[in-house]
Amino acid sequence: MTIDQLTADQEVTLEVLIGGSSFEIKTEVVGTNDNTGVLLKPYVYNGMVVDFTAGSPKSMRFNLHCIDPLSGGRVVWKNVLVKLVNYRDVGYYVVDSKNFGTIAASSERRVDERVNVHRPGSATKDDLKRMSVSVIDISDAGISFIGNQNLFTIGDLVEVNFADTANDSDFSLRVTAKINRAEVIKEGIFFAGMIQDKDNKLLAYLCFKGIDERTNNFLNNEEN
Repeated sequence: MTIDQLTADQEVTLEVLIGGSSFEIKTEVVGTNDNTGVLLKPYVYNGMVVDFTAGSPKSMRFNLHCIDPLSGGRVVWKNVLVKLVNYRDVGYYVVDSKNFGTIAASSERRVDERVNVHRPGSATKDDLKRMSVSVIDISDAGISFIGNQNLFTIGDLVEVNFADTANDSDFSLRVTAKINRAEVIKEGIFFAGMIQDKDNKLLAYLCFKGIDERTNNFLNNEEN
């Protein structure tokens, strides 16, 4: 499959890679053009189109994934160029490979990458049992947190709420997870769960948080 064979309304995944971490943004194709590449619907947060390339580390790279409709397999175009453009006052992502029309490679799912959170929050079970927690880390697949009560057991569905700031944006997140680990530790009860419903707000938070972590690590290394 070549990149110019993507069609309007086709679902694709824009993967943002920062050092050893990667984060995925689900979106759709608006159209293709031999001169400008593939046009994608942007991610909008707080009424603004998010420009993931603005002020980003030079090490940031992008991959574009999709399901090949002919083979049914997941394919990827690696190291694509991404920029934000405006057309009739609407923002879009333009994605182009270094050689437009390059054949995609087979794509395996990426390794689950987590970002550190360490923020206070709450966890609530469907029977309204609620407790204060400290959210430890999160990815688009799982979340871990520490509570001071043993209210949940493996298999329970819980809603975890917390707020954080990433890349100068405020996020208020609500995540539903199925508990798959619970154990007593020195700080309290450690819980880990598999996220049941991820959305673009969570994916944007993961991306921005990853940018912050990479930038802070770079600045700390420069100071040392």
